[in-house]
Amino acid sequence: MSKPDIHQLEERVLALMEEFRRLKEQNQGLSRQVDQLSREKAALREEQNLSKGAQDRLSQLEFKTKKNEKDRKVIQAKVRTILQNLEKFDLT
Repeated sequence: MSKPDIHQLEERVLALMEEFRRLKEQNQGLSRQVDQLSREKAALREEQNLSKGAQDRLSQLEFKTKKNEKDRKVIQAKVRTILQNLEKFDLT
């Protein structure tokens, strides 16, 4: 078996070092992307929490609006009844 010559070994080492450098740069780029996506995820979660709070508040307001509408109808009916009774009431 022949021994690989020193030049071939040097070329292989240089090729490996270049590949290592390329992979390291790629890894750094991917790490930056992961960091950016993590920040975006956190921002979206915060936005989701705010939206959930607003949605809950809207639901409460809709419920109260329906209740107020029912109360208004009851009060209107009572006022009509009172006015009718007052019209029937004879002061003489």
